[in-house]
Amino acid sequence: MDPLHRNLQAAFGKDELIDGIPSSDWMTYIGTAAPAYLNDYSRMQLQHTKISLSFSALLFGPFYFFYRKAWKPAFAFLAAELLLFVPTLLQMMQITGSSLSLGLSDSTYVVLGRVVSLASFALMLVRGRFAKWFYRKSAAEHIRRIRAEFPDDAQRSVVLSAQGGVSWGAVLGSLLLLMVFGACAAACCWAPIWMFC
Repeated sequence: MDPLHRNLQAAFGKDELIDGIPSSDWMTYIGTAAPAYLNDYSRMQLQHTKISLSFSALLFGPFYFFYRKAWKPAFAFLAAELLLFVPTLLQMMQITGSSLSLGLSDSTYVVLGRVVSLASFALMLVRGRFAKWFYRKSAAEHIRRIRAEFPDDAQRSVVLSAQGGVSWGAVLGSLLLLMVFGACAAACCWAPIWMFC
């Protein structure tokens, strides 16, 4: 028996059911990186933890989740990142004399900047330490839905491969979304309110 299946059976039992889903479906859904992920899931299960460091999620933020097609955490982390940008946007609006400026004092912006820095660091740690668990929950949800809709093994395997794996298109789409957000933010800072906002 190869080390991967030995680890899976030690963690999830003889049937290798990860969250009630056969390991074969997980391998098809995850794709070429499946052995690394399944070994991590086995270790997490044996240690009763949700923590497994992901340098990709730590460095690339929400784009890791878009790449892995984990939509809920992808949009949740993207929304959190955009929310943390709001104080910077407000300060830019005040500096440029935008009519949308709130007129807060400089000391308020200093405090907001420190709070946002701490929150960004905490968000980065959460993302890096729990990314694989978030991905596991998202993937399990997708796989269960596919298993319910496609009981035939051959059809299910094709659908799992198509809907799983990775997506550079999703990464590019999320970058485009951020560029649109950035353009709207710039418009609010430097243009009259009646034109863009």
